[in-house]
Amino acid sequence: MPEPKPVLIVGAGPVGMVAAASLVHQGIPVLVLESGPGISEEMRASTFHAPTLDMLDDLGAAKEMIRQGIIGPRVQYRMRDQSIIAEFDFGLLADVSRHPYRLQCEQFKLTRILHALMQQ
Repeated sequence: MPEPKPVLIVGAGPVGMVAAASLVHQGIPVLVLESGPGISEEMRASTFHAPTLDMLDDLGAAKEMIRQGIIGPRVQYRMRDQSIIAEFDFGLLADVSRHPYRLQCEQFKLTRILHALMQQ
């Protein structure tokens, strides 16, 4: 069987880097093109939920993200006077996720972590 040709990924943002890491994890070579001078340091979104963390764990990135981030074990919805309307404890997901919480970790950290993993 011939060796697979690299998949071209345009953009080294969070989506491009996750796609690249997933393909590399499957043994498929990639070439990532980025128009900027390097990986962006823009803040962008910062909340990662349990299914995403499970996927990123399979790629080898979750452990370092957790080290650099802040775990949120529950989410609360509040009124303007700060009284709680509703609360969800992510611990209820413990039987369906390896990461029963949400993680606050800026996306630029994710792209750096994935880039470092693909350099190994």
